[in-house]
Amino acid sequence: MTDPRATPRAASRLSAAVEHSAGAKGILLDRAQQQLLDEIAVLAGRWGGARTPSGVFIHGPAGRGKTWLASEIFDAIDVPAAAKRRVHFHTFFQELQRRFGAQMTARDAIEATVAELLDGARVFFFDELHVHDPGGASLLNRLVAELVARRIPTLFTSNYEPEGLLANPVFHHVVEPSVRLIREHFAVRTLDGGSDYRSASPAAPAEHGFASGRWIAFGASGSAASAARSSGLEPPHPHESTTVLGGHRALRALAVRRGEASSGLTASTAVWFDFADLLESPSIAEDYLDLAAEFDQWVLVDAPPLSQTSREARQRFVSLLDVLMHADLPLTVLSRTDRAGLVDISDPPVDLFRTISRLALLRDGDPDGDG
Repeated sequence: MTDPRATPRAASRLSAAVEHSAGAKGILLDRAQQQLLDEIAVLAGRWGGARTPSGVFIHGPAGRGKTWLASEIFDAIDVPAAAKRRVHFHTFFQELQRRFGAQMTARDAIEATVAELLDGARVFFFDELHVHDPGGASLLNRLVAELVARRIPTLFTSNYEPEGLLANPVFHHVVEPSVRLIREHFAVRTLDGGSDYRSASPAAPAEHGFASGRWIAFGASGSAASAARSSGLEPPHPHESTTVLGGHRALRALAVRRGEASSGLTASTAVWFDFADLLESPSIAEDYLDLAAEFDQWVLVDAPPLSQTSREARQRFVSLLDVLMHADLPLTVLSRTDRAGLVDISDPPVDLFRTISRLALLRDGDPDGDG
């Protein structure tokens, strides 16, 4: 890491690099973001010192720019790319499940996963940390303990303050070792400039990535097929129905289209799913991760209000949006309702607030033809 004696100069370079990158993208840091950037820049120049926090745990509501700011800082830290490690919540657990599948014991799988992540790492970034089950908490305990033991400078982002992880009082004690280590060894900071930037004001339509997707509402009297056509999409034909993944993980897709740019989507490998086929089936986040590695355009057809779906499907929808947002893949949703109607539910799934914020990025795809 940077020599602590060079802190002012190093901090200035880090802040300037982030501000320059933001400016090139037309982003002006708000006051809260600027203050946090300046503080982390100073800390980064001192990392490795005996009394310096091991990193920063950034938490706050959805849409405040936590992931964006942490990503910019992570990229600007003067460490070779090969010595940087970045992991998202879902990919972290996907790797663990892969090792379980290799017939490892739980302890060995956790040890191997953590070692592979951290060996040779000089800076670490864990994005979107949220823990809602004891198994996830146990893995987090091991990871945080190892980060502290190795003194690897670390950035965490989360919608939850440390004490809010695994909030269920029956199981919260499982995550308490992580909470204690985070409070003792990391600077815990809130990022909340007061606005959800995804929904506060409409942005210019994105050309690429998740935000280039669309929300096409066709109403109770319409049909997904006609709405798709009116929006410049060619709906799937019955003969296109196929199976993706395999074995006990097999899922029915309405269509898989490879390298096709004539149906209203950019040239890509596109997959079309009926909402029920994908989310009322016993699919899991690992399935979405594997599919996201294969398909770079997604269309979800006939999405009903969540109040009309099973509790399991609601939670899967949250996980699906997490995966597609992190992978930055375009999502087009053909729904019987608008976004507000979709999430108008009295018993929301865990983390639906994050999904609502993300859905605001999708531009309106008008079935009247301007799609």
